[in-house]
Amino acid sequence: MRRFYLYFFFIPFFFTSLYAQKDLIESQPEIIFNYDKLKEEQDNFTLQFDFNKAVLMMEKKEYKKAIEIFKQTATIIKIPSFLNIAIAYYKLEEFDNAKLYLNNIYEYKKAIFTDTYSYMSACYYLYQISKDTQYLDIIIDISKKHKNLTEHSKRMLADTLIILKDYEKALEVLNNMKFPLDLKKAILYLKLRNYEKAQEFLIKAKEKTFNQNMIDKILWIMVYRDLKANDLEKLVENLDLINKRKSNFKANLELPLQIFFNKDKYTSKDYLDFITNFTVKREIDYLFYFAPFVFSDSQEIIYDISKGFIFKSKQNIQSLEKMVEYNAKFIEIIKEDPIIRVKKLKELITPKTKSYVYYNLALSYAQIFDFNNAYNYFEKAYKLNPGNKLYAVMTLIAAKRIDKKVSDFEYIDTNIKSEHGLYKYFGLSLYKAVLNNQFNVKVDPLYYKDTIFYKALDYLSLKKENKDTLAHPLFEEYYKDPFVYLIKLVKRDKKQNDFEYFSKLQDSVPLFINDNFLEGPLVVTRYYLDILKAMGLFYKANLNIENKQTPSYLRTRALKQLYLGNADETIKILNDLQKEYGLEDRYTMYMQVAALLDQEKYNEASIQISLIKVILNDHDADFLTGVQLIQELKLSSAKQYFKSKYLDSIIDFRLLNIDEFLESL
Repeated sequence: MRRFYLYFFFIPFFFTSLYAQKDLIESQPEIIFNYDKLKEEQDNFTLQFDFNKAVLMMEKKEYKKAIEIFKQTATIIKIPSFLNIAIAYYKLEEFDNAKLYLNNIYEYKKAIFTDTYSYMSACYYLYQISKDTQYLDIIIDISKKHKNLTEHSKRMLADTLIILKDYEKALEVLNNMKFPLDLKKAILYLKLRNYEKAQEFLIKAKEKTFNQNMIDKILWIMVYRDLKANDLEKLVENLDLINKRKSNFKANLELPLQIFFNKDKYTSKDYLDFITNFTVKREIDYLFYFAPFVFSDSQEIIYDISKGFIFKSKQNIQSLEKMVEYNAKFIEIIKEDPIIRVKKLKELITPKTKSYVYYNLALSYAQIFDFNNAYNYFEKAYKLNPGNKLYAVMTLIAAKRIDKKVSDFEYIDTNIKSEHGLYKYFGLSLYKAVLNNQFNVKVDPLYYKDTIFYKALDYLSLKKENKDTLAHPLFEEYYKDPFVYLIKLVKRDKKQNDFEYFSKLQDSVPLFINDNFLEGPLVVTRYYLDILKAMGLFYKANLNIENKQTPSYLRTRALKQLYLGNADETIKILNDLQKEYGLEDRYTMYMQVAALLDQEKYNEASIQISLIKVILNDHDADFLTGVQLIQELKLSSAKQYFKSKYLDSIIDFRLLNIDEFLESL
């Protein structure tokens, strides 16, 4: 809680001495009464001395002594003395007495004009006692009626806006004040996610601060800013500074750094950007969705439209029989829920498994967002058939999706660009789309032009070039595909203004007949949910499918329960799915962490993060481990975990008590 003691003008030496003590007086006080109200010069001097003496007692927390003096000065200086009496009682937690004096000011409406700051302060403390926001509304109304607010009144207004969490307006007020208040501004910029400005004012605050405890807090907030901004270089620098002060450092206890499930980590505007401007990872997920499954990967066995299967050697008859048998099973399996599909395809793996079987399993893993297993099986397919460009490219794309460094990348890259090999068109087109946009694909797509994969690639290419894609063939010919439908849904006609565009989206986003978006490949579900969040419709949509128990839908249901605050149900659903299907994907495991954090089971959540780190070698798990070590001031150990930027969408970190600290400044 910041101080609102009222100070009077002092005799020159007395004022100068006090003003130099920055811990006591932050700014020159207002003149809140007139000389003509005083009877004699001696009364004037005595009044100044007694009032200022009482103020110093307030600073020393000698509240009872201060109250006695203020009761005497109140005979002549009623409003400011009453306010300081009320504040003293407030500090003593004698709230009934505090309210008595505050209400005396509040009921004296003339004070709105004669003692504006005192009246606003009385409203502020009445709010603190009652939590009745009508008092804050009065402060806002007064500020609107007074064009020329004093510096103290502006600060009161800013503090009121901070309580109301109107951080933009609070900053606007503070930026129009003469006083620096750099730390206050820095925290407000943090609240508004303007990390560059936050850094600027944190540096200013640190340079102007001499109190060592406050410097510790500023350094701690700097570390928090570095984490939120993914500014890893400055993070290491500030951790080193804290490490030098570690013996007396307590800011981590006063403002604990904590990881938590943040359902509001991103704004509606952020989600709108996610669905209209694909990140690299969403582009990869998009391509995994449209990429073809294959039924053969041998030059010895081909399929001719007029003659059917053709094979060059009798030795391949047995291979052909196995291929046909696999394809018959695969056609049935492909109709299953994606998670069930993975389980059944994995059961088809044998010591003599062909490379295309591994490839199909890998692609199925990618569609349930288990990218580590996707990479492993794409690599197996590639190693069994290194001449297949599709397998080679998919191996590198899957590695990029999990930020994995491939040891023989250059060899694979050279192999992909060679003139020879199978699946040239598929492989080279994907290579250009994800790995090397300068590459020129010279292979004729032939009859592949009629496939959804060709059109999906073409659409993505045009989208990256910011060309008009509103009437793209992908939308005309495959509008029944759920992912295509959603992508077309968010397309914006250049003639539409913002109101028309958002109205169209809100009217056309399916909220009830939406089963196709709640199960199936996860890229579709996540895209649909992002649309709902962008439009503010997430909690209005019906995300339940009656009598449906498919694993992909249940995983969606688990997410909805998490957002509704039913973390117990989320954990139960996910544990059952893991037991039945052995899910070890990032998406599922981080949802478990979020649910545990929501239940405040921090130790279990930490264990789960360690498990993700071991199983998936995940960079975000490293980052969260580092955050936990920073809180424990194990700073030397923590630094090794910040090698990559943090990108998770639901697990966040915060400083506890930061709101109270901000209000106290």
